[in-house]
Amino acid sequence: MGRRAFRLLGCLLLLLLVVSCASEKRREIRACSDLEHGNVGVLTGRSNDRAVRALFPDAELYYFEDLVSMCMSLQSGHIDAFACMETGVDGLLARNPGFRVLEGVPEILDTAAVAFREDNLLLAGQFNEFLRGILADGTMDAIRANWLAADAPGVHYHPHAKEGTPLSVGIEAGQTFFTVIREGEGAGLEPEMMLRFGDYLGRPVRFVEMTNPGMIPALFSGKVDALVSAIAPTRSRAGRVLFSTPYDISPVCLVVAGAAPPQVRKSAWSSLKENFHESLIADNRFELILEGLKNTLLITFLSVIFGFLLGCGLCWMKRRGPRWAEAFSHGYCEIVEGIPIVVLLLFMFYVVFATSPLTAIVVAVITYSLHFAAGAAECLERSIESVDKGQWEAGKALGFSRFGTFRYVIAPQAVRQFLPLFKGKAVGLIENTSIVGFIAIEDMTKVTDIIRSQTYDSLVPLVVVGVIYFLIARLISVGLDKLGDHLNFKVK
Repeated sequence: MGRRAFRLLGCLLLLLLVVSCASEKRREIRACSDLEHGNVGVLTGRSNDRAVRALFPDAELYYFEDLVSMCMSLQSGHIDAFACMETGVDGLLARNPGFRVLEGVPEILDTAAVAFREDNLLLAGQFNEFLRGILADGTMDAIRANWLAADAPGVHYHPHAKEGTPLSVGIEAGQTFFTVIREGEGAGLEPEMMLRFGDYLGRPVRFVEMTNPGMIPALFSGKVDALVSAIAPTRSRAGRVLFSTPYDISPVCLVVAGAAPPQVRKSAWSSLKENFHESLIADNRFELILEGLKNTLLITFLSVIFGFLLGCGLCWMKRRGPRWAEAFSHGYCEIVEGIPIVVLLLFMFYVVFATSPLTAIVVAVITYSLHFAAGAAECLERSIESVDKGQWEAGKALGFSRFGTFRYVIAPQAVRQFLPLFKGKAVGLIENTSIVGFIAIEDMTKVTDIIRSQTYDSLVPLVVVGVIYFLIARLISVGLDKLGDHLNFKVK
């Protein structure tokens, strides 16, 4: 079975390589009229989506969380164009030679601002004062030149403030040239602007990398003091958060795929080696994968242990506890297993532990333990129920106490049914940890987004992470199968 699984994995990897190297025919977009029935990408939460929809009422709009994903979708031909702010588009085109800006698009203005909590008027006022200063003295122009031009040097800014209460700023990787992650740190126009703001306040800045859906809840719960990442001060958002004076106002342009410049033809193997080096070896990006693997294994290992122990308690409550405990255990298992794990994770982090000093990893372990406990309790109960009830009477006839009967008679037989069920729950848990990036944990899945934002390559990081998940799942399965074989041998 193991060899067959590895052969299947090899075939899948080969298929992915062939598909990734295959060229896909795109629609050629020459004018706005060509997009009337096309596919247009827009960023989630931007203020320009309504204007784009008004321009192309019959087009299909696709919403993306970050600019990198839109670029890759345009490269692959999944969309015909995407809308973005003109700010930084020169650098974007320089990085993607096959892209061009569509001419003749009616003028649409878009803005970007910093978001604060409604009750944080002081901090918002201080930022507005700081922003007026850097706009007036030319500092903002220097920041733009450092990050947004086609030949921008992209020099990191080194802050002066080292002590004091940190200013927590939520950022999202993938907003090319506005905010990216380089060498494990926030970089781009917005991070440099916020680092300078920290110097203005005399406070060090701590960047918290998170996903778009988790940004506003993190601000509300006090996990961060401010949010950046090209956030548009839309009317619906303005009723819930406090926006600063816009630090960028620019026209919206439509980017389409043009004819790519002629390149030296490479073999599929050469392209794969080059992508592998760029995605993992260059700038020691493999360290991101290792760090994500460490967080994934830590959350999984601790959640299985604590979840199993809690599941034992729930199972006891169902079988031997008083009536109220039995009702509680049944209700707990039904409710927890009926709630998607991502909803439970967000609820625990942004509501239950919103003001708690617990780290995101600790909250994740608590959440996954609570969720795993319901499954473990179900596995235990079904395993015990599978043993004939007459075995309890047999143990009693042999002079065993109820606990002795369970230990020496029931448990050895129940474990044969328990381990296959438990294996499925454990493998499911390792797969479910792939969504912890929603609460700003850099697990293996989250680091692939960071690598993609730096390299514009999805194949290598996703395949590598997929193989790692597969190997971990196989190790868990094989380990529990070996344990089951050993226990069955002892029983015999």
